[in-house]
Amino acid sequence: MMDEITKGVREAFAFLCETPHGSGNEAALCGRLADRLRRDGYAPDCDEKGNLYCDLPASDGRADAPRVLLQAHLDMVCAVGSPDYHPETDPIRPIERDGWLCTAGESSLGADCGAGLAVMLWLAEHPAPGRPPIRLICTVEEEIGLLGAREIPAERLADAAYLINLDGFRFGRMVVGAAGGLREHFTRPCPSAPAPETPNGAAYRLTFSGFAGGHSGFDIGKKRANAVLLMGELLRELRMEVPFALVSFTGGTAFNAIPYTCTAELVTIAPARDVIESLADKLCARYAETEPEGRLTVEEIARPAQVMDGGAASGLLTALGGFADGVYALHPETGAVADSSNLGHVYQADGQLCLDAMIRCVDGQAEQALHQSHQLVCGMCGFTGQITSRYSAWPAEGDSKLVSLLAQAYRARVGQEPEISVQHVGLEPSFLREKNPNLQCVCIGMELADCHSPQERWKLDTVAPFVSMLSDTLTALGADSAE
Repeated sequence: MMDEITKGVREAFAFLCETPHGSGNEAALCGRLADRLRRDGYAPDCDEKGNLYCDLPASDGRADAPRVLLQAHLDMVCAVGSPDYHPETDPIRPIERDGWLCTAGESSLGADCGAGLAVMLWLAEHPAPGRPPIRLICTVEEEIGLLGAREIPAERLADAAYLINLDGFRFGRMVVGAAGGLREHFTRPCPSAPAPETPNGAAYRLTFSGFAGGHSGFDIGKKRANAVLLMGELLRELRMEVPFALVSFTGGTAFNAIPYTCTAELVTIAPARDVIESLADKLCARYAETEPEGRLTVEEIARPAQVMDGGAASGLLTALGGFADGVYALHPETGAVADSSNLGHVYQADGQLCLDAMIRCVDGQAEQALHQSHQLVCGMCGFTGQITSRYSAWPAEGDSKLVSLLAQAYRARVGQEPEISVQHVGLEPSFLREKNPNLQCVCIGMELADCHSPQERWKLDTVAPFVSMLSDTLTALGADSAE
């Protein structure tokens, strides 16, 4: 039976992988998922935002049990690892390697949160005896600020007693609270200027690559390299030895992903390859043990006719040097990350330099301090900023009936005690519980690693025990019906 569960969930996940579903591009997958649920005899529908809902009727004799919400998000972070991969149009190509589902490195896997969606689809197609009334909720635009969850009408939640969010990354971890999040977008004009006359100089393309990247919540405490900040540091040091004009600068992929690659093009007044490589060796040496594949590639390129205006280039490099990034504070009792900042994406668009960052905080005062620091530094460097989204922390609730039943089911299936934790991530219960304060909420999941990066993977031997634990819990909740 366990093999059949894993096979069925993998088939459901493969179905999801066929359709691109980055944030803002979920409509096609939502339509296919709704069609499949209709084929199975259900009646799914969507709200104006594009969130998908589907009610699964209770088993005979369980109609009076409290309703359970099973929830996951439709979108994924499309981290690209190959120039030939196009996330807007290309399917995900999952492969199995050493007991994990992953890709060959061309893209992220999308198990965040496709794994949860696949389990929900499997449960819909394999109704267990004794289950309570269930409502599946598939939200959009979670990865860019929990925007779908923010727009869910309160009446979609009002008749439910329990919410099980399936966006967890570790089997056996039950998340009962989460940090709040704030996304920042800074811009400044980036006019061009004629390239300087440098008869003895050269033009180069510098690319940091091979770093691990990862999720800016789960992985921020692992002291991984931020390729954008490394490039900024390299260029500031290079400027002291060999003056240059900056042509372009781009790095990272999203607010909430640690940048694992960054590219800059520049024109120097003298040959500088040796100096650049020497500086890069020192920077990469910091991460030699934890990220040995991290490296800088230096290519000579044709001299461009235009470069970045000197004021814009200096403003960018100075802002990168003063931007708070990484762990800001730890929980005094647990030592876990409490407050952090991630500068996730730097790019040029429509004549503007753009910086996208994400602050995660349990403490509202720390959030305000970090945001004010970024505003001050960026403002001094010619940038203006705005908050693109914000959500409050989800207060911890570790002694609920739902937590107790899930823990009991985990012990019965695995023979170990689960980990009960508050996580340094943005999770949709932050919004959903605001709309129905009586909801008991837990976030659980299977074993995932390196989400939001091309190295993302999903441990397959956690699929069947997770589904069995979840099914046991639903049966227990179904027994809680009026006599």
